[in-house]
Amino acid sequence: MEADIRAGRYLEHGEYEGNLYGTRIDSIRGVVAAGRVCVLDVNPQAVKVLRTAEFVPYVVFIEAPDFETLRAMNRTALESGVSTKQLTEADLRRTVEESSRIQRGYGHYFDLSLVNSNLERTFRELQAALEKLRTEPQWVPVSWVY
Repeated sequence: MEADIRAGRYLEHGEYEGNLYGTRIDSIRGVVAAGRVCVLDVNPQAVKVLRTAEFVPYVVFIEAPDFETLRAMNRTALESGVSTKQLTEADLRRTVEESSRIQRGYGHYFDLSLVNSNLERTFRELQAALEKLRTEPQWVPVSWVY
């Protein structure tokens, strides 16, 4: 795996508890070649690698809501038992700031941005966008066609 990482065969990679992990570019190619949809949750830098005629990605960014909304969502998740992790004020602020930083730095790569201020609504909006993507023609950069 380390040799493949050095050879650039991974879209992204990391280490967790001494174990290497990653997403092989050839694995993505295999999914696409099979006529399947490949859904990836990647770091923003990886979007630059994927945004090519080979992969023709549809990039969706799920944005954090404002601080107060995020805090209320965390409280609701705790009260309903959906989550057991209470996020600190610092965690919540970091999430909002990171979301904003990603939007500023990589927003031009996104085909769609959804503010996740309500989980069910955000999911419905994502489903609608994906259905539209499946059924309607989409614009792509001219360099992907010629």
